[in-house]
Amino acid sequence: MGRTIVCLLAAAVLSGCAAPEVRYMTVPLLCPERPVLPGISEADLACLSDAAYRRLVERERLRREYAEQLEALCRSTHDG
Repeated sequence: MGRTIVCLLAAAVLSGCAAPEVRYMTVPLLCPERPVLPGISEADLACLSDAAYRRLVERERLRREYAEQLEALCRSTHDG
């Protein structure tokens, strides 16, 4: 009988230590506004070699495409 009381008391104490229910909620991403980029004049680019100019154009194209993909991702979290 003493063991039964100890077991019941232990069960009552331990049941109060149960982990609380965890709920996960999805929240839309906070998408920053697209920045206004400064312009670059033809004179600024005149000192570049043709190869350097092509690399710069390719770099800017890749950066723009990446930004567009991120914007699409942000919009998809708001729409769906």
